[in-house]
Amino acid sequence: MVSKILACAALAVGAAVAIAAPAGADPSVFNDLSCSCPQTVSNGGSSVADQIDRGIASGLAGTNVVRAQQ
Repeated sequence: MVSKILACAALAVGAAVAIAAPAGADPSVFNDLSCSCPQTVSNGGSSVADQIDRGIASGLAGTNVVRAQQ
């Protein structure tokens, strides 16, 4: 009796393993883990942090237009 139960359990586990979908992930089409973005800060220009600080200061001062350096 015990051997029949063990045989049925082994068959059930074997069938579950055979039917189960693989647990592998597909590679991303968009290549999420790398970036080929160009540098946003030029060597002679101001940094992004400086531009943010200038924008905040202009907003607190009440000026309407802040022009970005190009």
